[in-house]
Amino acid sequence: MDFQAILDAIAKQKDLINSKFDPVEAAVKGMGESMLGMNTRMTAMEDVFRQRKSSGISLPGVNEGKQQFSFLKAIRAIRWSDWKDAEFEKEVFDQTRKRAMSQGTDSAGGYLVPTQHVAELIEMLYDRAVCIALGATVLDNLTGSPVEIPKQTGGATAYWPGENAAITGSDLTLDQLSLSPKAVGCLVKLSNRLIQLSNPSAEVMVRRDIATALALAIDLKALRGDGTSNTPTGIANTSGINTVAIGTSGGVFDFDIASQMIDELDVDNALKGKLGFAMHSKVKGKMKRERIPQFSGDGKGAYVMMPMTDAVLKERLGYDFQTSNQIPTSLTKASGTSLSEVYFGNWEELLIGSWGAMQIMASQETSDAFEKNQTWVRILQDVDIGVRHAQSFCLVSDANTVFA
Repeated sequence: MDFQAILDAIAKQKDLINSKFDPVEAAVKGMGESMLGMNTRMTAMEDVFRQRKSSGISLPGVNEGKQQFSFLKAIRAIRWSDWKDAEFEKEVFDQTRKRAMSQGTDSAGGYLVPTQHVAELIEMLYDRAVCIALGATVLDNLTGSPVEIPKQTGGATAYWPGENAAITGSDLTLDQLSLSPKAVGCLVKLSNRLIQLSNPSAEVMVRRDIATALALAIDLKALRGDGTSNTPTGIANTSGINTVAIGTSGGVFDFDIASQMIDELDVDNALKGKLGFAMHSKVKGKMKRERIPQFSGDGKGAYVMMPMTDAVLKERLGYDFQTSNQIPTSLTKASGTSLSEVYFGNWEELLIGSWGAMQIMASQETSDAFEKNQTWVRILQDVDIGVRHAQSFCLVSDANTVFA
């Protein structure tokens, strides 16, 4: 075979190989283009999802396949008695009302929405409640009244019996914390222009206003509720909690007093769980301005650290802390005025229970609202609060709030 014949044979083999691989190459190229198109579509879908998620809009097949309840649509429909754009919300109301009637718990007036349909609102509420931020235990969707929560008040005792001696018996003593539904409500004044908006940001704004109002109400009663007029009993009025007094007429809440509060729980074997402080921002401010006298007769002294950040304050306290400006700053003791409270404890032992559905009402039947083109929105929810073990908390009631 001459050289030319060899070249021709090689060319034929090359053509044969190309003919076999051309379809494969075309298929691979097509797959690549298809995948590129798919990636483009997926990226676009992800962008839409992120935008809608950040706006609070639910997507089909997202959020466990449930349509999201809109407070704005519900309030608008209640206010103007027009359910054309709130069919889902009306369905939720109707189903809840039928269920309540069948159970004999129907409320007089109002529109009921189960808490599972307002999970985002409940989450906002929890984010804004200081007691919950510190670790309070939340019991959702309670049924019946009262709800009895068992608590141990005494433990078994161990003995070292002598030979042939009987072991002395001991009892495990139990008690119960009773929770019963008590209505907490808030009134939110909304502009009619805001209610008529179909903007996701407006929905978020309405939810935020309602959540903030409810969180403030729950926080105040969790800390200072006196149990009168069908209201919960908070930490400050729970019998048996530990207390620390700063002075005859009050005084500065400093790290020494904080340590005494911690020691009170330690002595009671209660220094465990989600421990933290709750105080007014003025008390926190005085702690961050702590001074140490530099010489005899030095009245004010020099700042220990200036500025002391919240992170440094938390590190020096040894535990988390939260501030609530609902804690009073006008308490008195002997000649002391402008005094406040500081709470320390295992916040898991503070129980916050809620029952059933949330009730919504909207009205313009006040002269003020009518004149200003506004609507009053009333939200009601059954809640109760209790402390499981009193020794898990300590209270100071005479912390000075006046800056020198």
